[in-house]
Amino acid sequence: MRSYTSYKDQELLDAIRRDDEGAFSELFARYGKVTYKMAYSRVRSREAAEEIVQSLFIALWDKRVTLSIHNISSYFFAAVKHRVLNAIESQIVHKKYWDYYRNFIPRQENITEQAVEFNELMEAIEKRMEYLPEKSRKVFRLNHFEGQSIAEIANRLDLSEKAIQYHLTRSLKELRLHLKDFIISVGIWLSWPF
Repeated sequence: MRSYTSYKDQELLDAIRRDDEGAFSELFARYGKVTYKMAYSRVRSREAAEEIVQSLFIALWDKRVTLSIHNISSYFFAAVKHRVLNAIESQIVHKKYWDYYRNFIPRQENITEQAVEFNELMEAIEKRMEYLPEKSRKVFRLNHFEGQSIAEIANRLDLSEKAIQYHLTRSLKELRLHLKDFIISVGIWLSWPF
């Protein structure tokens, strides 16, 4: 087995271009720790520094035939710097996505849950409204579904405001009584101002 320790860097690179794995091992022995220290000093993570060095040497081996390196130290310095910047950028992007996920996704799940609860509440209200007298049902719809004020409803139905308030109060009592499962949601929703 050859000893590559006496080879100069350029001789190692020439041997590596000819698929000489022994020369590649010697190059790694010479520069593996140095490149690791350069990477670690910037990323402060053992795993990230090891990944940078590993990817650097894998790329060097993969491109061995087309390598055009004149100064191996400069090459490693530039390559480590480039990979460190990519790793930092990747961490920043990853952190942004994680922050987005952590902040947005739970909110989305909460919104979805609220939408389902709201839809169930609306179904229950619709079913129960069928039991209300027609005029009370109409007043309730105009007020709570269409957002009309008591004065607007009174004008539209040609009734007094007291009559509209009566129908609303009666509807609310009836709905609250029969929608006990949704009482908290109904209480919030039905407590909106008239």
